[in-house]
Amino acid sequence: MVPAGTGPEHIMRVVDEITRTRARNALIRWRCERSVASSVQADEALRERLAALLREEPFARARVLGVYWAIRGEPQLAPCYERWESEGRTLALPRIGEDGALEFGRWRRDGDVRADRFAIPVPHPFEGVEPDLLIVPCVGFDARGFRLGYGGGHYDRTLAQRPIAAIGVGYNACELERFDAEAHDRPLPAIVTESRVIRTR
Repeated sequence: MVPAGTGPEHIMRVVDEITRTRARNALIRWRCERSVASSVQADEALRERLAALLREEPFARARVLGVYWAIRGEPQLAPCYERWESEGRTLALPRIGEDGALEFGRWRRDGDVRADRFAIPVPHPFEGVEPDLLIVPCVGFDARGFRLGYGGGHYDRTLAQRPIAAIGVGYNACELERFDAEAHDRPLPAIVTESRVIRTR
């Protein structure tokens, strides 16, 4: 069990001794309790690294980006969305489909978004599109590219159903030294943090 008041440094050492749920909850709590100044600085640095990666091959070829609306302390990427749209890319936000996989609706800078049944903003009306690159928020991750998410398996189902490239985004402090991947987990080819890009292939 994670002692009260310990940070992600402790979580990295004990993640093999606690459940994925406890690790997940501790990391989300850390994200939500950080100072605004710390979050803003980290997000700015992360966005710069992500934007640079999207200018490199093979990611530069992606024309439809599956992005997300940040919740629960996730890296805030929205300041990039208008710029990417102005560069000729189509952006899409996810909603959870009936089978648990994600469906993506086109986002426009002058369009409307409304909260779905999970209180997550989705485009309205919902114009379905198929991304050729997903940008995936990570609660935790390891150097092999495995991602710890919220536990619903929605991104896992989506990636299993479609041959879509994906880039993970997360904070340095949420990197786990030892991470027991499950059978359905699929490593991401790259994970971007505020200080580096982890490439796994």
